[in-house]
Amino acid sequence: MKKIWKSLNLGITHFLFFYMAILVIMPQRGLVYAIVIWLGMIILSGLVIHYYWNKKSTNQLATRLRKSHRKTQSAALFSSLLFLLTCISFKVIDYISLIIPNALIIMTTLLIAYTILSHLKSFDNKEKNIIAKVKLGIKYSWVIVTLISYYLARSLISNSFDIPFDTTFNKLMTAVTALLFIYIFYYAIYFLCTPYLTLIIPQVKKVKATPCCDINYSMSVFAPLFFIGYISYIAFSVQTFSIIKFGYGFAMEYDTRDTFFCKNKYMWLNEHPKARFMFISEGNYRALIPHHDDFTISRLTCTNSEPYYSLVTVKDKKDFMLDALNQRAEMLAIDLKTAISPNIQ
Repeated sequence: MKKIWKSLNLGITHFLFFYMAILVIMPQRGLVYAIVIWLGMIILSGLVIHYYWNKKSTNQLATRLRKSHRKTQSAALFSSLLFLLTCISFKVIDYISLIIPNALIIMTTLLIAYTILSHLKSFDNKEKNIIAKVKLGIKYSWVIVTLISYYLARSLISNSFDIPFDTTFNKLMTAVTALLFIYIFYYAIYFLCTPYLTLIIPQVKKVKATPCCDINYSMSVFAPLFFIGYISYIAFSVQTFSIIKFGYGFAMEYDTRDTFFCKNKYMWLNEHPKARFMFISEGNYRALIPHHDDFTISRLTCTNSEPYYSLVTVKDKKDFMLDALNQRAEMLAIDLKTAISPNIQ
């Protein structure tokens, strides 16, 4: 026999896991961190008091969950624990040892998928029609999302680097960009499906009729999964630049080289020793020149006169508009200085 407030006990455990995860990933400076600490302590105290108050109540209703339902709750709880360990691993493990956080991410993702699959199996019929439809939907959605993401990635790389569309199919940068688009698409699908699955409530055996038991079961499974997705989304939004920088930095090592070939000899840019060069065609390269935390892209074309190459920065319409605004601002500043100078004298 399980007490009806066991789901609340699970809620306290989930809250502790997510509370610690938020404290780990949050910047530990400023007033917001202190507010989060005190707010979390107040909420935790309220949950504990509420749990023990209802535990002593004489009107205790009991719920008899199936073994599959208890297994689903345990999988959701273990997903929360793995998510906490993932947050801790990114915080304390060195940059070189990324294999451990990545392994934890994969394990958390697989366990979330297992939790959802276990929930679907709990109310599926003997013919397993729902599971079959879900597998078919996953297969077709993967094909559609992958094709769209791959096309968008090739188009983005082609426009950003000013290279022909046909030359993007074998670039590792294209694969990295496609993975980012796939991540965004499936994150949107995840956020849309999780609240819907919460409404699909399997039937559980109860000693007394109480509809809240079914709701507590679904909330104990899918509320943690939703918060895992939401906190991950916040962490990804905060670290988007670092993630993209790491992905493109890794891909650049394979898509580019540190020299280019012009006038029957290999060269490199003396003024930009860390520049990388992407081969496009004979005598045609794209130079990726580091600039602060980013890099600028330039067209490098071989010529017959010294220095035997020409370097032109890749620009779009927005860059020309910004340059024009900067020129006008400089001219206005000069005019203002000229107008003010005689008055001062």
